[in-house]
Amino acid sequence: MSFSSILGQDKTIKRLRALIESGRVPPAMIFHGAPGIGKFLAAMEFAKALNCSHVAHRERPAAPPPPDENDLFAMAAPAPAPAPEPEPEPAQVHSDPSDSCGTCLSCLQAASGAHPDIRVVDTAFQAALLDEAESSNLKIDTMRELTRWAQQKPMLSQWKVFIVRDAEALMPGAQNALLKTLEEPPPGTLVILTVSKKTSLLSTILSRSCLVEFGGLPSASLRTILQAQGADPDQAASLASLGAGSLEKAAEAGAFLKRVSALRPSDPSRVFKFSAGLPRDSHKAREEVKTLLDLLLAKTRAAWSAAGGPAKTKFTALLRRTLELRRMADRNVSYQLLLETALLESERAGIKIEDLIRPEK
Repeated sequence: MSFSSILGQDKTIKRLRALIESGRVPPAMIFHGAPGIGKFLAAMEFAKALNCSHVAHRERPAAPPPPDENDLFAMAAPAPAPAPEPEPEPAQVHSDPSDSCGTCLSCLQAASGAHPDIRVVDTAFQAALLDEAESSNLKIDTMRELTRWAQQKPMLSQWKVFIVRDAEALMPGAQNALLKTLEEPPPGTLVILTVSKKTSLLSTILSRSCLVEFGGLPSASLRTILQAQGADPDQAASLASLGAGSLEKAAEAGAFLKRVSALRPSDPSRVFKFSAGLPRDSHKAREEVKTLLDLLLAKTRAAWSAAGGPAKTKFTALLRRTLELRRMADRNVSYQLLLETALLESERAGIKIEDLIRPEK
């Protein structure tokens, strides 16, 4: 894989490639934008391209072990072999210094997740590091360990790259612990934070980092990605229209489609059955409710635009109420009750659950 594998972010990728080609790479970068638009993938490809040697890797055959002089049954020493021919110079794979080749030792190790100088720091990594159950936050001890690693010299490549995935999970103390590395970055060290909202980071971190913005994916790119993941063309088109430029949102819409298809239209309790399908994890439940409320707002705005007379007044009231519920979703509330309220009020106005996941014509 290379930068060409990242679809729908041409302008941003062009900027990243220019940084690599110029050699003026900042020690701290923040990749920010909505979830599911390729920030983490871009961070990995940036790290690969930065450390790429552009020289094809060849495995050398292992030398045979020397004979054991004390072994009575050892075979007689063979005749001396002719002097080996000198190895040819390593072949240059390509001459583009702003992208990875995919075949050098550094690229191969990065692709396998075993590169000693490229580390992904997330909650799963933290659980293994601290030998504890995975949590939703990144802790101060994890960032202190990152700071310790940053002081060490690279083992294989020119750059040590630390990718802090979903950096909004950083607790305030962990962000302050990371500041030491950002304020006095060791030579050849790069820290990349991927985050949905840059405002979730401390201003001191923002001021010491280069901000790289990622926009929503175009519908055509989203369809291409969904089809590559196994969706048929019609399903990919439907999910792309509901995904709002995000692969993650499109996946959520696909899960909503399955849940809705399991409901009977005549079932009076179907709103409650649908709401009962929310994840048990409060963070995931909140994000799912926010996605559904965003879909409901989009459908209500479309209905309001097409309506007239008393119907327009009805949809105006529903818009105001849904906006109020959407603001409440950012608080510590019962997300299941919030979703039930929104769905019941929308059905009374004529917008059913099925309408939320039906793409606009």
